[in-house]
Amino acid sequence: MEPSRLSPEAAGKPQGLIAKDRWFSIAAYISSGEGGIAAALRKHVEEEARHLSSEDLLSVMDQLYEQISSLLQSNDATESLLALHAIDALIDLPVGGASKVSKLANVLKNVFEVKRDPEILVPASTVLGHLANAGGALTGHEVERQIITTALGWLGADRVEYRRFAALLILKEMAENAFTVFKNYIPEFVDVILKALSDPKLVIRERAAEAVRALAHSNMQAAADCGVKKVKREGIDLISDLPDETLCTIISFLHTDDAVRTSALSRRWRHLWRSAPINLDTAHIPGFCPEQIEVVTEILSEHQGPIRRLHLNSLYFADLDGWFRSPALANLQEFDIYVAKFDDVLPLSVLRFAPTLRVARIAHCSFFEDEEVPVFNFPYLKTLVLGFLSVYEGTLHSILSGCPVLEDLLLDSCDGFRRLVINSQTLRSIGVCNDMGSMSEIVIENGPCLERFVRSDLFRRTSPLRRAPVFRVISAPKLAILGSLTDNVDKLKLGTRVSQEMVAGNLEMLMRGVKVLNITSSGPNLDAVLGFLRVFSFLEKLYIMSSLQKDMQNVHHHEPTALIESLHHIRYVELKCYTGTDSDVDFAKFFVHNAKALELMKFVVEGRCTQKWRTDQYKCLQFDSRASPNALLDFRSYSGHAYPAGCIRRGNHHNEHVLSMANPFDSSSCSHCRDA
Repeated sequence: MEPSRLSPEAAGKPQGLIAKDRWFSIAAYISSGEGGIAAALRKHVEEEARHLSSEDLLSVMDQLYEQISSLLQSNDATESLLALHAIDALIDLPVGGASKVSKLANVLKNVFEVKRDPEILVPASTVLGHLANAGGALTGHEVERQIITTALGWLGADRVEYRRFAALLILKEMAENAFTVFKNYIPEFVDVILKALSDPKLVIRERAAEAVRALAHSNMQAAADCGVKKVKREGIDLISDLPDETLCTIISFLHTDDAVRTSALSRRWRHLWRSAPINLDTAHIPGFCPEQIEVVTEILSEHQGPIRRLHLNSLYFADLDGWFRSPALANLQEFDIYVAKFDDVLPLSVLRFAPTLRVARIAHCSFFEDEEVPVFNFPYLKTLVLGFLSVYEGTLHSILSGCPVLEDLLLDSCDGFRRLVINSQTLRSIGVCNDMGSMSEIVIENGPCLERFVRSDLFRRTSPLRRAPVFRVISAPKLAILGSLTDNVDKLKLGTRVSQEMVAGNLEMLMRGVKVLNITSSGPNLDAVLGFLRVFSFLEKLYIMSSLQKDMQNVHHHEPTALIESLHHIRYVELKCYTGTDSDVDFAKFFVHNAKALELMKFVVEGRCTQKWRTDQYKCLQFDSRASPNALLDFRSYSGHAYPAGCIRRGNHHNEHVLSMANPFDSSSCSHCRDA
């Protein structure tokens, strides 16, 4: 049902005057998705354009800009994303002209100045690129110049992580969508990008590399579109004026095929790629397996410069041991391999990369199973991803103890070990995805820097004898994001104590820093969940994946809710696999009636959510009696690819995002899931 478009003030006016006062509520479309708000805005603006003068139409547009600005001031990510969808829809509408571009650009600039969450900044940058591509000619590119200079200033200033991240997003989009302007800032860009390329955070380095690739690609495209004389005369290829050392640095961040193509730009570039540091990635080598093997062999034998990154994916009959011994790989920094056959042995020669590796991703192979466990020493390794392999417990812990600066660890679909013991001074993020049911215990023995522990796939349909591992926390003072934990009713004494999966001395003190928690619950089981809430006293976001259990009675019989401290802090609750049964309603109603700080409760529903069904749910939940006057309910349906378990579901290269994304339990914050 389309929301009302008349304000209360307009309702009492003569019909002839209503056109000026028609009110369109962007917030009313918060549950309709990107397509819903785009279609509604287009219809609204087109109708107003038919009835109003140009001056009155500008007033209507100003009302929309004000609503967008108001939504972006909210701390709720859903409202901010809705506002960005609205901006994206307005860009293509043939109204507003240069003033629209300038006003939307100022709104987006404010987003980058104020917001710090990647789940907002990333889509905001995409919208900015769309605006630059569509509106540059209308403003004489003045808007782009202001945005570029602001971003360059942030990147060149003292390190502020969220500002540096935002600046790189902006510069990438400007390089891709406003190259006519951006080319004039290439020297300044090169001066500051080197800082970002050596940033201590992997996500910053990756975004910096994307910005460099965007610049190089736009430069090559512009040069290819013009003759050599025109390129020189009009200054299109300004990159070629940079020193060889700088050009080699740019080449080192290009994909393999793009690096090779630079040799065709001009004589100036012809020799550079052969001596530049390069990324050797079979995903960017055309052809099938035999052709890719031939190209890799040729590059390893003939390339004169170092290879910084090696990515090999499912190459049958490749001579891995011979490749690994190549002198070109002497200073390898990033190693990424998915072996073609699961029982293929990873050659021991891979350990020659250990002294220089920063990132290692190893998947789908026999992992040091037939050899005596070697001594592992990875002095600079910061990210380790092991996927789809079997590794002995002793080997795994030997590797971890040999990584003194490790920050990110992902174990995806791995087995062969029963215990995972974490004792690291530097680890910040741990992900354990699809653990194959072999683990019996996870121990956080000493994690002074650990900020998140993410475990997924607790509802796999496996043997009923399979049990979730004991989760033991001894010391993790900075832990802020945790889950998924299972209430596993047979291990729970109905609210008298916490599930036996949580074993520690004083968990309430240990867990005070946890702000985001994901629980899987059979039923869902209210008393089981409340057992966790008593431990996580300062929880702000709660995600619950429920599975149907017949005869579940969600009536709270224990101590007064006032004694549950977390009910004074929870701002967001998401109930996944909600069906609207009596058990579900009683469970959700508890939070609606007792969470005093609740801002949004989201229900992820299987199948369609009709307007009538939603209206009935409001009545069943007795929403008018909510404890928080600011609380909102949001019902979303899922189907097909949009599985509600969150982001953690697509294999190790996708799962790695849970180590760095703002909220690994919110699939809307992951571009891979949003695009599914």
